[in-house]
Amino acid sequence: MSHTDTLFLPTMLAVVLSTTLFVMSMAFIVIPYAMGGHPGEPRVPAAQNGQFHPT
Repeated sequence: MSHTDTLFLPTMLAVVLSTTLFVMSMAFIVIPYAMGGHPGEPRVPAAQNGQFHPT
Protein backbone atom coordinates (compact mmCIF):
# COMPACT_ATOMS: atom_id res chain seq x y z
CA MET A 1 0.00 0.00 0.00
CA SER A 2 1.42 3.39 -0.93
CA HIS A 3 1.24 6.51 1.20
CA THR A 4 -0.52 9.55 -0.25
CA ASP A 5 -0.56 13.11 1.01
CA THR A 6 -4.30 13.59 0.50
CA LEU A 7 -6.47 13.62 3.57
CA PHE A 8 -9.27 11.15 3.98
CA LEU A 9 -12.00 13.49 5.26
CA PRO A 10 -11.97 16.06 2.41
CA THR A 11 -11.93 13.27 -0.17
CA MET A 12 -14.80 11.44 1.54
CA LEU A 13 -16.79 14.68 1.85
CA ALA A 14 -16.30 15.41 -1.86
CA VAL A 15 -17.49 11.93 -2.80
CA VAL A 16 -20.56 12.14 -0.55
CA LEU A 17 -21.51 15.63 -1.76
CA SER A 18 -21.03 14.82 -5.44
CA THR A 19 -23.03 11.60 -5.12
CA THR A 20 -25.82 13.45 -3.31
CA LEU A 21 -25.87 16.16 -5.98
CA PHE A 22 -26.01 13.55 -8.74
CA VAL A 23 -28.86 11.59 -7.10
CA MET A 24 -30.87 14.75 -6.37
CA SER A 25 -30.47 16.09 -9.90
CA MET A 26 -31.48 12.75 -11.43
CA ALA A 27 -34.52 12.57 -9.16
CA PHE A 28 -35.45 16.14 -10.08
CA ILE A 29 -35.36 15.25 -13.78
CA VAL A 30 -36.54 11.62 -13.97
CA ILE A 31 -39.41 11.55 -11.47
CA PRO A 32 -41.31 14.54 -12.94
CA TYR A 33 -40.74 13.11 -16.43
CA ALA A 34 -42.33 9.83 -15.37
CA MET A 35 -45.21 11.69 -13.68
CA GLY A 36 -45.77 14.01 -16.63
CA GLY A 37 -44.71 17.16 -14.74
CA HIS A 38 -43.69 18.45 -11.35
CA PRO A 39 -46.13 17.92 -8.48
CA GLY A 40 -48.41 20.94 -8.18
CA GLU A 41 -47.94 22.06 -11.78
CA PRO A 42 -51.16 22.68 -13.69
CA ARG A 43 -51.76 19.99 -16.28
CA VAL A 44 -52.72 20.90 -19.83
CA PRO A 45 -55.36 18.37 -20.95
CA ALA A 46 -54.10 18.36 -24.55
CA ALA A 47 -50.61 17.44 -23.34
CA GLN A 48 -51.93 14.16 -21.97
CA ASN A 49 -52.92 12.76 -25.35
CA GLY A 50 -49.94 14.05 -27.36
CA GLN A 51 -51.86 16.79 -29.21
CA PHE A 52 -50.16 19.68 -27.41
CA HIS A 53 -47.29 21.71 -28.88
CA PRO A 54 -45.60 24.43 -26.76
CA THR A 55 -45.42 27.01 -29.57
